[in-house]
Amino acid sequence: MRALLSETDLDMETHFARNEEDLVRGVRDLRPDVVVLTVESRRHWDRVEAEFPQHAARLLVIVDQHLLLHGGVDRMPADGYLVRQKVTAKTLARALSQLAAGEMAIPVEVGRRLLRGSGATPAANRPAALTAREREALLLLVHGLSNKQIGRRLLISEHGAKRLVGSVLLKLNANNRTRAVVNAIRAGLVDGAAMDA
Repeated sequence: MRALLSETDLDMETHFARNEEDLVRGVRDLRPDVVVLTVESRRHWDRVEAEFPQHAARLLVIVDQHLLLHGGVDRMPADGYLVRQKVTAKTLARALSQLAAGEMAIPVEVGRRLLRGSGATPAANRPAALTAREREALLLLVHGLSNKQIGRRLLISEHGAKRLVGSVLLKLNANNRTRAVVNAIRAGLVDGAAMDA
C-alpha cells in the first residue's frame, strides 16, 4: 500500500494503523476522510463504528478475487471496494478521490457480486416509499454522484442534498451509499444495468 500510494500524485496525509487500537485512535484523533482496510482488518471497523457512530470517514475495503467467486463481499458493507489482484496506483488514486468527494468507488465486478449476493431480506424486497425527489436523488446515487453534485443537479444546496440522501439511506435500510444502491436495485427501484453506465 505504501508503495502504491507513493506512485500516486494525490496530495494527502497518510497514517498506517498497526492494530485495532491504532485504528481506533487514528479515526478519533486524525478524523480521516477515507480509511482503507483489507478484508482481514475489516473486522476492526465494527469497533470504530461502535465507539464513534458520528464519524465522517468513508470506508474503502480491498477484497480478494476469491471473495467475488465464493461470496462474502456482501457481509462487508463499505463505501467503496477494490479487488486486491487488480489494484494499481491509478485505480487506488481514483477510488480515494471518489470517496473523498463523497462518491462511491465500486468496480463493476464487485457491484454484480453484491447484487447476486445471498439474496435480499423480505424487507428489502418491498419497494420503499420514496418521494419523487428521493427517487431523483437515488438515480444520482446509482451513478456515484457526491452530495455536492446531487445538489447541483437538483438545484438545491449541498446541505439539502445531504438531508435528501440521508432520507434515502434511511428508507432503504442502508448504512452507506453502496448498500442503498444495492438495496434499491434488489427492490426493483432502479435498473441494475445502471451500475454499468
